[in-house]
Amino acid sequence: MKRRDFLKIAGTGAASLLAGQTFVSEAKPVTTKMKIILWCWDSRMTWDDEPKVIRKDMAAADRPFPYVKKSEAYTIGFRRLIDYCSTNGIYGVIIWGFLRDCHGGVGAAQDLCKYAVDKGVSILPGVGLCSYGGYYFEGNHQFNLNTYLRKYPERISSANDTGKKPVTPVLDPSLKANQGWWRDGLEWMLENFKVGGVDFEMGDFIVNPSPEATKARAALGFEADNNILDMVVATKDLMERAVKLQPGGLFINSTYRGYHQITGFPRMDYLKPFPKQVAWEYTLMNMVKRPGFPQEFMGAPDHRKYGYLHWVSAATNDTSKDYVAGIASVFPGLHKLDFEFVGTYGELTARNNPVIDRNYRAQVAWAKNAELQLRDFS
Repeated sequence: MKRRDFLKIAGTGAASLLAGQTFVSEAKPVTTKMKIILWCWDSRMTWDDEPKVIRKDMAAADRPFPYVKKSEAYTIGFRRLIDYCSTNGIYGVIIWGFLRDCHGGVGAAQDLCKYAVDKGVSILPGVGLCSYGGYYFEGNHQFNLNTYLRKYPERISSANDTGKKPVTPVLDPSLKANQGWWRDGLEWMLENFKVGGVDFEMGDFIVNPSPEATKARAALGFEADNNILDMVVATKDLMERAVKLQPGGLFINSTYRGYHQITGFPRMDYLKPFPKQVAWEYTLMNMVKRPGFPQEFMGAPDHRKYGYLHWVSAATNDTSKDYVAGIASVFPGLHKLDFEFVGTYGELTARNNPVIDRNYRAQVAWAKNAELQLRDFS
């Protein structure tokens, strides 16, 4: 099943249930307090002066996801979001579509990062490893995936998602040349942009069936979901390099699973090859609906955790939903599970939008205080 289909089925169900219940040296230091991260696609942003000119669907590994706004909207919209984050105590913003020729490329992204650093907000570019564009999402650039594959067509591979449908073109995570390209791209990004880290993903739930990838998964010596094993093959050396170059940075491996979808939980052997600084994303929308939440999820190995709630986006059809009751219900459990980072989408503007403003501010409020009562939130 594609991630977009999975989200379509599950995305708004969690909300309905819960609502009914009562950069390099500039990177921020690790603390024990929960921090809020807002996750964004550039082409779904409404913080700019073209709020109605957006994509309303989920992105997918096997089709383009174009930018549909005027070039200047990128800087206008994300600066407004950064201002909001700075004012309201939001740690950072994940940006997918961080680098595109059509909205200013390197120059626009560098200026945005400098602006965020001055405001005390971390920018985390979204980077697809085996698909989703690479480090430079769209454009003629050496660290754009399509550009790379035009230069090296022999490195084009095909993988299967969990529905067994082939996804092409992708990169084989076991190929040393691809691993070298990812390392070089990381070094280029950290050298040229004042980012707070990077949000990495493989590309939906794909698993590469090549003999080399199959052998590399087996050589790891432990069991896990094959997609996660591919992630380990692709990123174990990359993440070691990342934390060496930027020890205070936030580098995320995205599983797009809840704990209940981790085979063998609470055993998480896939954590072992990685430095302790590496964070792991877990998708919360179904996990937090389970009757045993949070107690059934106690006992996970100690590691940095980022919980991603698929709420507050045009793609999830909840642009006017008040999530404060859901946040009040869920966040205390996430505190108990020691999540360091939590957040929703941040694409919908809070300017002249009281409901969305409440949704963002409530996340900050319950991140700071798990004991906060719904009646006391203002």
